Amino acid sequence: MRSRLSIVVLTALALLAIAWLPGCSPNRNPGELFGPVETDILVVDGQLIVGQPLPDIFLRRTADPRQNYEAQAHGVHQAQLSISTGDLRVDYRADADSAGRFLPLGTIPLVAPNTRYELTAIVGDEQLSAATVTPGTMRIRQVVVLDEQSLEVLRQFQLFGEGADVFQAEANQVVYFDGLLETRIDTAAGAAGYQLSLQSLDLDSDFVVDADFLEEDDFEDFERAGASPALDGVEGRVRLPWFAVAFAGRHVWRTYALDQNWYDFARTDPETGGGGFGQLAGDGFQRPSFAVQGGIGLFGSAAVDSVGFVVLPRLE
Repeated sequence: MRSRLSIVVLTALALLAIAWLPGCSPNRNPGELFGPVETDILVVDGQLIVGQPLPDIFLRRTADPRQNYEAQAHGVHQAQLSISTGDLRVDYRADADSAGRFLPLGTIPLVAPNTRYELTAIVGDEQLSAATVTPGTMRIRQVVVLDEQSLEVLRQFQLFGEGADVFQAEANQVVYFDGLLETRIDTAAGAAGYQLSLQSLDLDSDFVVDADFLEEDDFEDFERAGASPALDGVEGRVRLPWFAVAFAGRHVWRTYALDQNWYDFARTDPETGGGGFGQLAGDGFQRPSFAVQGGIGLFGSAAVDSVGFVVLPRLE
């Protein structure tokens, strides 16, 4: 299953020609934003996670911003695509059941930390290339609940692998809006920055948000998964803001240590960079930073660790 972050990136990139309709500037029309050169160009989506197998790669094309975008119609059907590192090269094949998706062939190696990976895709007479240097392994050392005033540690979460089911642990039951949630990490060597994602696992759980200014229809806009903008995380501490939480029940909070490509994309993308939760590292960008030659998109890498907890509604 594709991660929420990957879905966000794929949406932002594949719908590139739609996402920047007038609104970023009142004096520009779609044709002025893109023009012919921005139509039918290659878009890559590939995210390597340290310690996990090499991922599927998505290769599509941008569409005319004046037309509806259809992912299947704009997926690349055939390409010579490979990822290499050192003497190792892994070739990819097109997935016959999903246009634009490419699957690794043979034995799929795990992504190594602090390693350079190069991607090459040849489509007809076009060539797209990109490279990433993976960050080092990252580990969550502690997740704590702090007193809002004194910042005293009230309690510490049980982490995955420390005992029984973390969702049953009493320490991991938190009342909505009580205290500050902070993760303390062993920072990853070579990481350019960090990003958080939050996923609600109980799809039928109730809202914990009770805001007088929200209308009934507004609650339909809340999603059960989301990602923050890029964060610096230089002190090895990152807090999860309560306004990122909308539902009761089980949640998984993931912390990603990002390579330079992913970090630059996350902090400069106008579609996802300003629409998540947390502190925004950049501002006012009209075009994401693409470390891709012969196309656009994201070929990046990250290390990740996670914690599970349960959100309880506030008592009346």
